[in-house]
Amino acid sequence: MQSQAVSGLEIVRAETDRDLEAMIAVRAAADPDRPPPRIENLRHNLSAEAGLVYLVARVEGVPVGCGFVYPDVPAYAEAHLVVVPRARRRGVGSALLSELGELAREAGKDELQGEARESDTESRSYFERRGYRVVGGEQAVALDLERIETPVPTPPSRVRIVSRAERPDIVDELYLLGADAAEDIPGHAARPTYEQWRAVDIDRPTRDPTFFFIALVGDEPVGYATLDNYGTDAYHGLTAVARSWRRRGVATALKQAQIAAAKNAGFKRLVTASEERNAPMRNLNEKLGYRPEPTLSTVVLRGPADVRLPHGDD
Repeated sequence: MQSQAVSGLEIVRAETDRDLEAMIAVRAAADPDRPPPRIENLRHNLSAEAGLVYLVARVEGVPVGCGFVYPDVPAYAEAHLVVVPRARRRGVGSALLSELGELAREAGKDELQGEARESDTESRSYFERRGYRVVGGEQAVALDLERIETPVPTPPSRVRIVSRAERPDIVDELYLLGADAAEDIPGHAARPTYEQWRAVDIDRPTRDPTFFFIALVGDEPVGYATLDNYGTDAYHGLTAVARSWRRRGVATALKQAQIAAAKNAGFKRLVTASEERNAPMRNLNEKLGYRPEPTLSTVVLRGPADVRLPHGDD
């Protein structure tokens, strides 16, 4: 896969470790506020998520951009692209977007959906000129673990909190909790299949089981909360509670357990983002001391996979 849009530009599927390392270098240069992807996660995603395609763009052999497309959701294909600052306004992003759109159309999808930084007005304008519209947003917050006392988890009566490391035998029983929770998040694509859920919540290499907590009533799981270990910081994933147990303190206890474990392990921050319409989770995070981290907040954009460039645009 090659592109002639820019002199010396080549766009290829990222499949080898060399290509994945190029993607990581691009993301680190283009998005320094976030931890760069881990190569073990990228390898895992390619092996576990059918239809996922990573692309890396190079100019004269130097990595300048990357992106992905994942068509295995209803109505649209998930996608993302990023270009290093020094290579912007040269057509690299447009060439990547065109390739991603072509892959989506080959998979039967007419639209792409992805995120842009809320504060990145240049990128938002770029996509809006191409017919993309805002359909949601993720509001980021962070907890400074060095400035708080270690919380003591206080689960409701009959509920006890254990780590997945202690109870690996009940992993499969968590699927229905996770699928229900994902389905209830405003703007979420669809109810995940077991394979999709397992690939992200259980098998992703950075999902450390010692920071994955489960709420049990007897031996029945009624909630769980995940965490990605990125070294200095840790990032929350899904917090799922059985519908019949919501608003009873289960999510609070799960997050308290995560906060205590992360602080004791020496992490500096816990970071999370909630869909802007997900008021219960946003309120819980605020109650636990998380504060807005606007540099990490995003908007969700959806637009045509068959991109028609504005006259005079690149």
